[in-house]
Amino acid sequence: MKKSREKHKNMCESLSNYILLFIILLFILLDIYQIIFSLPLQYVIIFSNIEVLLLLYVSYKYLTKGFLISLGIHLLNFIQLHLNYQINDNLIYFQMALYRVVACILSGLICLLAIRQAKYIKKLKMNSFLDDVTDIFNHRYFQERFEVEFSKAKRLNNQLGIIMIDIDNFKKFNDTYGHKIGDVILYESAHVIQEAVRAQDIVCRYGGDEFVIILPQLNEGEIDTIASHIRETYEEYISQNEGAKNLSISISLGYSTFPGIASIKDELISQADTALYHAKQHGRNNVKIYKDIFHDIKQILNTTESQLFISLKTLLGTISAKDRYTLGHSERVMENVVMIGKELKLNEETIKVLKIAALLHDIGKIEIPQQILNKKEKLTNEEFSLIKMHPIYSAEIINPLANLGKLHAIVLHHHERYDGAGYPNGISGKDIPLESRILTVADSFDAMTSDRPYRRSLSLDEAVLELKRCSGTQFDKEIVDIFIKVLEEQKRSY
Repeated sequence: MKKSREKHKNMCESLSNYILLFIILLFILLDIYQIIFSLPLQYVIIFSNIEVLLLLYVSYKYLTKGFLISLGIHLLNFIQLHLNYQINDNLIYFQMALYRVVACILSGLICLLAIRQAKYIKKLKMNSFLDDVTDIFNHRYFQERFEVEFSKAKRLNNQLGIIMIDIDNFKKFNDTYGHKIGDVILYESAHVIQEAVRAQDIVCRYGGDEFVIILPQLNEGEIDTIASHIRETYEEYISQNEGAKNLSISISLGYSTFPGIASIKDELISQADTALYHAKQHGRNNVKIYKDIFHDIKQILNTTESQLFISLKTLLGTISAKDRYTLGHSERVMENVVMIGKELKLNEETIKVLKIAALLHDIGKIEIPQQILNKKEKLTNEEFSLIKMHPIYSAEIINPLANLGKLHAIVLHHHERYDGAGYPNGISGKDIPLESRILTVADSFDAMTSDRPYRRSLSLDEAVLELKRCSGTQFDKEIVDIFIKVLEEQKRSY
């Protein structure tokens, strides 16, 4: 659609230039015709009036270029009429020469007015691209400029980066101090970010408390350096604002690059957005690059398993279309189980199986109707009974990967509780596979810290308190303690 509009615009500009050339030739031919055939005076007056009107239009339509053409033609006609007046001593020729002078002045005035109008229209258009609150470019401008920059990078085989930025705890700040003060923070945040990047980088407000930056011709390392510099600069800015400091205002950043990571335009934005989500889920106030976990998993499978995994990946994509939360949730759970597994010193094979289990543990949701998955109200008993079937469905779907250790059992039992009150089998304690107990903690933690249709997310600290509260009943206490230790170490590192 955009390319079609650009093509149409170029065609219109070419046509406009051809029309201007035709008008110039027409004027020249009219003047030559008058000189060669010595037309009667009344015809000369008619031709002159037509020419003046056309030249006024040319001055309006083609601005400075049009005025210069008009000036040249008026000057030639003035000289010709002045000579005719000297030869024929006819006062009408003198009047027509003065008429040309007046027409020339009118052309100049029309040109000036047209230039002012063009500048005003351009200003209006530019204002439509500016965000009212922050005075930086808005989402509409980002979409149009990103299209141009991506096409350019693709055509010239250049690199292009996108950084997505979100202000952490901004809602709490708005609720505490009001939207007016919140708008001040948004304005200042936008300009802190703008000052921390290069002149050629384009900073836009993406919406709400989110910003996006287009970074042409930078590699991953350079983008990471800029992203870290933005975070540090913003941290310094917040340290001077008591209200923002008290409410732990900070920024999280996620980025991706083309063609290094993303291969198409929409993928570049969605990857940066996913990386931002990961940054917020891992303690906030940090920078994350997008990692293709499907690629990582595929590398640790043999040929037969890899072919099957492609089919399972497609299924996951289908679930994600029904419930956008599921795929991102599975990716984050996978990261959490790996952290717990490494802390427990599990071997590489077990961690490999844990990774796949985390990624596929909710694949059985494909059997659950979309209206139940996204329902905002409390589920009925029948609906909850159907939800409780998804571990069984998931285990059945991954059966062809049964040779991967305890994968089937891990997925089947990831909703069992340590006290035996879970599902589907109601087993308890150490009878639940260790990997399932790890998956349960990681799964529940991410569910608690994610927004769902039926409730808002808990903060990181609130989720940790909930893990502690349910330790020994819903969760294995040893695994909860290890996971909290890992989270605290991770938080201290940022």
